[in-house]
Amino acid sequence: MLWLMTMGRRLNGVYAAFMLVAFMMGVAGALQAPTLSLFLSREVGAQPFWVGLFYTVNAIAGILVSLWLAKRSDSRGDRRRLIMFCCLMAVGNALLFAFNRHYLTLITCGVMLASIANAAMPQLFALAREYADSSAREVVMFSSVMRAQLSLAWVIGPPLAFMLALNYGFTTMFSIAAGIFVISLALIAIKLPSVPRVEQPSEEAAALAQAGGRQDKNVRMLFIASTLMWTCNTMYIIDMPL
Repeated sequence: MLWLMTMGRRLNGVYAAFMLVAFMMGVAGALQAPTLSLFLSREVGAQPFWVGLFYTVNAIAGILVSLWLAKRSDSRGDRRRLIMFCCLMAVGNALLFAFNRHYLTLITCGVMLASIANAAMPQLFALAREYADSSAREVVMFSSVMRAQLSLAWVIGPPLAFMLALNYGFTTMFSIAAGIFVISLALIAIKLPSVPRVEQPSEEAAALAQAGGRQDKNVRMLFIASTLMWTCNTMYIIDMPL
């Protein structure tokens, strides 16, 4: 009983909104990612080379845009508004894939929208951490619970995606993903807070800048291992639906 009362105090409306948004955005993303190669090959009629090129361009653009947005959001601006903008781009991206079958349009406009949309989830976790820090909550536990919501979304999303795509068509599947992003956008606008930035002292900021991970051998090895692991995982996600 004491444990339930403690959890009830911790799980306020804002925390529940964070977890619900993480779950819903995870489901919407899990609807699109596993079926993308099948969509490109069946609906768009792309050959294997062009399917691979799409993933390559999408990955490079996503990395560059995410890094730029992360650097900008850490220094200035309202992170909540950035998440809302990313969700809006996710809605546009899902609707584009729902009603467009032109490869050149998808690899240009679609990749641009997806690159911005993909920054929503890391920005959501960053906002959650800032809120937990400002409200003196258990940051590690809260982040772990949010990651659990994302993992649960990826358990539910892929089978749901294939069920919708194969039985009702890709237009229906992408439209449902767009609807989920719209609901997430509304929840973010209504329930999630804007956390004021805490300015770091200049000396501390300089020390953090000098303590980069490039000179740390362990960080480099972790980077290489993560790259290889995600390469294998992406190959599986691309090939499995085909």
